Amino acid sequence: MNKELKKIPIWSLFFLIVPGLSCVQAEKRFSSEQGPLPSGEINNRRDPIQYAYQNYAFASIAIANGNYEEAEIYLKEALKNDKDSPYLLMKLSQVLVENGKVEDALVFAKKTVDLTPDDLKAREFLAEIYSQLKKFDLAISQYRRILKKDPGNREVRLHLSTLLIRLKEYDPALDELSILIKNEPELIIAHYYEGRINLELTKYNRAKEAFLRALQIDSRFLPALFDLATLYSKTDKPDMAIETYQKILLLYPTNTLAMERLIALYYKTGQEKLAEETLEEMKKALRPGDLERKRLGLIYLRHGKLSESIAELTSIVSAWPDDQEARYYLGTALRENGDLDKAYKTFGLFNSSSSYFINARMHMAYILERQEKPDNAIALLRETINHKRDNPELYLMLASLYEIKEEYLNAMDILKEGLTYNERNTGLHYRLGIVLDKLKRNEECIEQMEIVIKINPKHADALNYIGYTYADKGIYLDKALELIERAIQYKPNSGYIIDSLGWVYFRKGQHDRALKELKKAVELVPEDPTINEHLGDVYFKRKDYREALKIYRKTLSLKSVNRDRLERKIKDVTEHLKGNLP
Repeated sequence: MNKELKKIPIWSLFFLIVPGLSCVQAEKRFSSEQGPLPSGEINNRRDPIQYAYQNYAFASIAIANGNYEEAEIYLKEALKNDKDSPYLLMKLSQVLVENGKVEDALVFAKKTVDLTPDDLKAREFLAEIYSQLKKFDLAISQYRRILKKDPGNREVRLHLSTLLIRLKEYDPALDELSILIKNEPELIIAHYYEGRINLELTKYNRAKEAFLRALQIDSRFLPALFDLATLYSKTDKPDMAIETYQKILLLYPTNTLAMERLIALYYKTGQEKLAEETLEEMKKALRPGDLERKRLGLIYLRHGKLSESIAELTSIVSAWPDDQEARYYLGTALRENGDLDKAYKTFGLFNSSSSYFINARMHMAYILERQEKPDNAIALLRETINHKRDNPELYLMLASLYEIKEEYLNAMDILKEGLTYNERNTGLHYRLGIVLDKLKRNEECIEQMEIVIKINPKHADALNYIGYTYADKGIYLDKALELIERAIQYKPNSGYIIDSLGWVYFRKGQHDRALKELKKAVELVPEDPTINEHLGDVYFKRKDYREALKIYRKTLSLKSVNRDRLERKIKDVTEHLKGNLP
């Protein structure tokens, strides 16, 4: 590049190239219709650098006017005549990002850094491009190289910390934040980020300390106040959470999100009067017809106040007919309130382009099933699947309708169809296994459950299904016990899995251990007939006939029992009782 030319300011160079023209006149003369001067005309000019910066000047005008596409044309033409200009390369890279051509921008940003490796701003811009392209490792590498040369660069270290948090690389993120806090103890965002990470890691004491430090710097810092309240809720300190939300409302009286969370806490802690009072305050803060009143409708719905929810959401839908969310939850409130016809019509107003369309159709199918119109529900779901063939929930719901009708072959076929679009969906594989079990195709059932476990080794229900199946058949009892114990690790409070554990102990002849687990299972699921029957069987095996009779009689009163089998067991245990009378 001409060294003397470097000393000339760009604006004066412009007038040097086009004397006698103002910027406005120049812009008219060299408009986007005319475009940059063809590079073939360079031969008639003494200095190609002047031509390059003439195009740069027009690019600057285009940028000032927000016309980045035109600026891109001028800058590319400029680079033809000064191809190794880091300044032009960087400017073009920035313009390409504005035009949404991030991959193209990367090429020029990398070249800029190659030409000027000590230009930390260029390297920072390259890191930002890598982040946009989700090439996070490369972005991190660039940020670290900058910090090696400029360790006090706060913005870069913050960028790096944010990126590490985004990637859930919490330990290195905390290291970076520690440096920031050491360098600038009053940097509130660093303390806040430290709190957020520790909250995510469930290190609640450290999170609390970090949030409180942030609030010492600025007691009005809203993100820290909200997260501190969340922390108190997570650590079962509702009174302190309430106090924090009350503080937020003192500082920000119209903050509807704080009101909403405070209302939820009041309801949770049985303070309904305070909840109602806060709801009234929220109503006063929001005018009738105000779109924000949708929050009221959702709060009422969440807490079972269906009439109030319907009234609020109806007014929103009337005032804002395009509000899809309000209409969807209005349909939900109507359905829960038992007004199935109105709910059905409301859900039917969603077209296939709406993000609520699939869920609305599933609600409609549910309503039809409730109205004892299963064939209509099936037809509706089959038609809906044509709009969204890769939605596993549609196949699961349709299969469940076939199961209700005991059309297990149809249920199997629809689940297999769903798997052609969702081959690794554990829900579809698991349900298919259950349907195959109902068809007495036990080996295929086990195969499906094994597929589920292969995809997700922590799928407690699949582990339990195989384990219980083995236990019920009295086969592979050691393997059954291993599977069920793994299942309990992931669902320790499942009465059904604890029942399986008791049953495998029963099959192994360990009746004392079986009794302990089955009593626990009945406490968790007191109305399940199978679990109760298992408990009765254990008492019978232990020759505790009076307890066995008591449990069998209770089981007989429950729904969905095998009456013939239970009556035989009651007769058997009664005879044993007679035989043991003195």
